[in-house]
Amino acid sequence: MQSAPKPETALDLYGDAVFLPVVTSCVEKSARAFGMDDTGSLSLTLAAEEIFSYLCRFVVPHRPVRIVCRTGGYYVDVEFLFPARDFDMRAFNITACLSTDDETCLEETGLLIASRMVDRFKFSEHDNFLRLLLTKERDYPDPFSDAPPLPSALEEFVVRVPDAEEIKAVVGLIMAGEESYGIPHGLRSPGRLVDMVASGDYQVAVAADRASHIGGAIAWHREGTGMVECYGPYVFNQRSETEMARTLMDHCLGAIARQDVRGLINRHPTPHLPREYFEELGSAFQCGTDCVPVELAAYYRQLEEDPGSTVWSHPDLKDFLEDQYRRLILPREIKDSQYAGEESSPFSVLSAEFYRTRQRVTLRPVWWGTDSEKTVGEHVKTLTKEGISFIFFEMDLGRAWHCHFTPSLLNNGFEPRFVLPYAGRGDLVVFQCMRGASFS
Repeated sequence: MQSAPKPETALDLYGDAVFLPVVTSCVEKSARAFGMDDTGSLSLTLAAEEIFSYLCRFVVPHRPVRIVCRTGGYYVDVEFLFPARDFDMRAFNITACLSTDDETCLEETGLLIASRMVDRFKFSEHDNFLRLLLTKERDYPDPFSDAPPLPSALEEFVVRVPDAEEIKAVVGLIMAGEESYGIPHGLRSPGRLVDMVASGDYQVAVAADRASHIGGAIAWHREGTGMVECYGPYVFNQRSETEMARTLMDHCLGAIARQDVRGLINRHPTPHLPREYFEELGSAFQCGTDCVPVELAAYYRQLEEDPGSTVWSHPDLKDFLEDQYRRLILPREIKDSQYAGEESSPFSVLSAEFYRTRQRVTLRPVWWGTDSEKTVGEHVKTLTKEGISFIFFEMDLGRAWHCHFTPSLLNNGFEPRFVLPYAGRGDLVVFQCMRGASFS
């Protein structure tokens, strides 16, 4: 389950514009060497150029900056590590709107450009250093337009690891045979899934006969500090659906049993998921057929005795957490965390992971500031105008400052739906915005 070390290049230099050509050359050539196409390499290079220029001018002039480029096969990261206390990242919000009348906004134009050039970003603070991570995924062709023929019922089968061509065939069968709301983003592109498996980030197993006819599949990957998330099992036109589904699930459980894994979660249950293997965590509404809302449950299986842990919670969330932990018999010490007027940033930043074809977005905290209620509200308003009906927010209870967002979420129509144990630094709470929703 442990991924191999990622290939990387690194620069150690100072925040001086004289080094800008070195930075752009390193990022561009690294991205190309890591397999990124011309468009992706240019986007990542422009983002790095804008970030480094901003750091040189306003944040760490003539102070040390470390830049690391690394690949995971299907993506390239550019990481900036620099000493600073105040780095205004408002331009990274999807709601950012620059004004020509505001000099500060004009100065942040580069950050706005950088944020739109990449797919994801993360921002964290450690030992008085700030870490900004930009991620650009490789572009992959759309799934095959012609659906592959469903296999005949297999007389017998074994569960094994597929090769690259079989992985691509599995994606085609999944897209042809399952309701689309049950298929996560990573399993919708044949080439992407092949590269995810090659990188070690994902694992796939298939149920096939001696002639390599595929009757079913399951996929899984590591999530957080001690959790694995699985997708499937998918069963394709088989008489023995229950037997094959259970065999696939048993294979997945056996593959992770000897790893440092505390539990298994499934947020995209298929009709073939053996529910008796799991406990239900809760549910959320997703985009179903023709994007009619459908309520899907999330499931959890504990794989070893839970040693217990400490989590942070705002008082407004504590009753919900106590109820969930009591129902799931998870030993937790809940510590209060709330804003008490201490000196804090005036601005909040959220990252947004879009899945536009399913009208879904997941917001995650990047930085908390005293304007959090306004920031959350602006995100909801903007996303709703863009036709996004399914808005989620993930809060990591292993990070005390995440809990400061709780009142802002509740006041903007979000409700906690379920807890994912150990899916972040600590447990994750998944919220969904229910304001104005026609969910029933």
